[in-house]
Amino acid sequence: MLSQTNERLWRLTAPGALLLAAVASGALAWWLVALPVFTLNNVEKHSTHFPLVFVHAIGGTLMLVLGATNLYIGTTRAYFRFHRLLGYIYLLGGTLGAITAISLALGNGHRKPLVAFTVDAANASDSGIALASLGGAWLIAAAMAYRAARNRRFDSHRQWMIRTYVLVWSFVLCRLIGRIPSLPELGGGAAITWLSWVGPLLMCEVVLQWSMGERRSSGTGVRGNERK
Repeated sequence: MLSQTNERLWRLTAPGALLLAAVASGALAWWLVALPVFTLNNVEKHSTHFPLVFVHAIGGTLMLVLGATNLYIGTTRAYFRFHRLLGYIYLLGGTLGAITAISLALGNGHRKPLVAFTVDAANASDSGIALASLGGAWLIAAAMAYRAARNRRFDSHRQWMIRTYVLVWSFVLCRLIGRIPSLPELGGGAAITWLSWVGPLLMCEVVLQWSMGERRSSGTGVRGNERK
């Protein structure tokens, strides 16, 4: 009974509300972007690289579902016996999703005329480089989260896992923004892509580090500047 009460109270907190909003927007993006992949409705659109798109959809689905699930478990401690297993699956699925995202972002899959798919970073678009950088940022954050857990630095692990999910949601934001036809382009279109992940990550960092800049309580300040 107490656990259920804590779970209900957690949903009313700011982090709980933000996670629920992320889940709702993630579900919308999955319906718009991933569902057509799984139902094979857009094979022709990705004719030169559909296997990569399909694998990316699998990895992205695992990132969205298990990232939210494990953040909920880690925060509320409910069903905590599943936390490690789900965390490993999240990291593996996310790694798959991020690597395929980087390949697709730097690839030539949508150039005209169509040619055999290759990763061509030298000729990637500005938006492609921004998306590839997002994938790289997720891989770095995930590696740091795994390292912290292995070293039993669980506070650090929790923060890095939050960063990974913010970056997962940034993938979602990129997709949702791309569905707005009247959105004005900034910087040739790439600025929106950069802002869709750098902005949320910066705000996440402010929230995570906010307490580090709080005023020290009396008697605990550094006395090095006092006159002797």
